[in-house]
Amino acid sequence: MSEKGAVLLHGGTLVDGSGAPSRRADVLLRGDRIVAVGEVADEEAKGAERIDCSDLVVAPGFIDVHTHYDAQVFWDPDLTPSSWHGVTTVVMGNCGFGIAPTRPEDRSTVARILENVEGMTLEALEAGIPWGFESFPEYLDAVERLSLRLNVAAYVGHTPVRQYVMGDSATEREATEDEIETMRRLVGEALDAGAIGFSTSHAASHVGAYGRPVPSRLSSVEEIRTLAGELGRRGRGVVEATWG
Repeated sequence: MSEKGAVLLHGGTLVDGSGAPSRRADVLLRGDRIVAVGEVADEEAKGAERIDCSDLVVAPGFIDVHTHYDAQVFWDPDLTPSSWHGVTTVVMGNCGFGIAPTRPEDRSTVARILENVEGMTLEALEAGIPWGFESFPEYLDAVERLSLRLNVAAYVGHTPVRQYVMGDSATEREATEDEIETMRRLVGEALDAGAIGFSTSHAASHVGAYGRPVPSRLSSVEEIRTLAGELGRRGRGVVEATWG
């Protein structure tokens, strides 16, 4: 009987992600840790489940850092086409886009934004998004309940946050100090719930619902600094911005 949680990946071609040439190597795992790489002796691997990796490549997971699976995650557990290419983790919510936080009255607008900037049909979005959430933490909870084939990480997007706070004015003007403060709290709430960072866009090519600019394009630099500053206050997270 194998030792619980111990696995020996034996005889594979190791590509370790460091830039070094590929090489033949064993990889010994115990629990969630790699404990040996190279020529693993039988005694060291005693009790481990042995998996023959001859003629296979053994590599760390590949991270697709720029995806837009925010809606698709609900109807495509394989997260295609990323999974077709060996990707093991996807990062979604880029360019300030996303579907949370979203008030019920704004669901159609948010879907139409994705329709325009991501080339999805409105019909697919309306059929595929199970709107049982409103806040970003509720969205992450909904994603967590899915049986996904890949790991998923998500930014909190500037556009849904701005739409949530300002409504249709988000596509028409800069925010007031009070509105920015409300947005700041929402970004902080998302980070505390598990968002890996904050994303935004000022790209002129990002046209949203009904031919209007996406909400993030109307933001001032000071607004962006304030919202991104929530990461600084916590000492963690990533800012992703599309600017031109």
